[in-house]
Amino acid sequence: MAVMSAGLSGLAVKKLVEDREANAAIIASLLLAREAFALAGYALVLLISLSSQDFPTILATALAAASLFGRGLEAPDMWYLSQLRSRRTAIVRGVATLGFLAVRLIVIAYMPNIWVFLALFAVEPMFVSILILIRYCREVDSPRLAFDGFKRARLLLRESLPLMLSGLANQVNLKADIVLLQAMQGSVSVAVYSLAARLSELTHFFPVIFMNSLLPGVLTMRGLHGPNSRRYQNRLYRTYFRAFWVGVLISSCVAIGGYVAIPMLFGARYLDSVVILSIHVCATPFVFMAAVYSKWIIAEGLLWVSLLRHGAGAVLNIVLCLALIPLYGGVGAALATVASYTAASYLSCFLGRSTRGQGILMTRAIFAPLLYVWANLVHLLGMKKRQQGGQ
Repeated sequence: MAVMSAGLSGLAVKKLVEDREANAAIIASLLLAREAFALAGYALVLLISLSSQDFPTILATALAAASLFGRGLEAPDMWYLSQLRSRRTAIVRGVATLGFLAVRLIVIAYMPNIWVFLALFAVEPMFVSILILIRYCREVDSPRLAFDGFKRARLLLRESLPLMLSGLANQVNLKADIVLLQAMQGSVSVAVYSLAARLSELTHFFPVIFMNSLLPGVLTMRGLHGPNSRRYQNRLYRTYFRAFWVGVLISSCVAIGGYVAIPMLFGARYLDSVVILSIHVCATPFVFMAAVYSKWIIAEGLLWVSLLRHGAGAVLNIVLCLALIPLYGGVGAALATVASYTAASYLSCFLGRSTRGQGILMTRAIFAPLLYVWANLVHLLGMKKRQQGGQ
């Protein structure tokens, strides 16, 4: 699901913004491409589940993986994003989510059954996507659907290949720590680490929302003023600044909240999770900036850069986990994760000439408060010298 979203969502918004007249054909082709990818993903997940040689596991996987087809129908959502009307689909999604939450609470109270929960997991994205599709078709200015052959769908899939591979590398980066910790330290360490990692990764949801709504505006400004214009670069700098420092604020709140909540809710056995959480959330500001950087990559058409940065992050995470987990356990896995996220989101910008400018903008955003204090200090010292010279 993450690979499919990374591959087609951002690229689709770019296409919809750049070619308004072909929106109907783009949406239809996007639906076809996403459903084709969902079918391939479903087959792959099902084949992997066969390795368990356990029929209930295979059946459960087959049922849960059916949710991919519902996610594939989310193509009209991209049109709303390109039109800066994401609030309309957010309302539909929010109401549906609350409805399914109510159903789950009723089920867990009166009929707690794993198969019912798996069925709800599979049905929910399909239900939400159909509601959004109906709303899209009823919009007065909606371009509707106009399928113009398989060529456009094949082109979308071919162009999105670097982003799909990048999404796969990102998943390796995200999950390598838990897989290696399980192999080296066992399930108890994984339980303690996973609690902290899940709480930290909850913050990664915010930059996705933030940048999905911001991408059309960035694309429009780039089209109006050019990629090297001062206004476009200043817009990117301000976005990096907000992203990084909002990330600092949110990660600080999560770390403080975890220090209070984890011992209270989970007991003394999970005290190590507090330390792991305080380290793990240090990656959040860089994840926020990476959300901006990933959209800039799409805007500039440098799609293979995305694969390079996520691939480098994944390799670094694996190497550091192998080195640090035997020494420090879950704390070592958290340190490896922070280092790999920082490398993939920020340091990788300095590997190539085409991305170095974004690295400089990020550096300015990170050190902006210090630069502001320094500039004011220099200004005050200059005024003092001028006053002394006047006297």
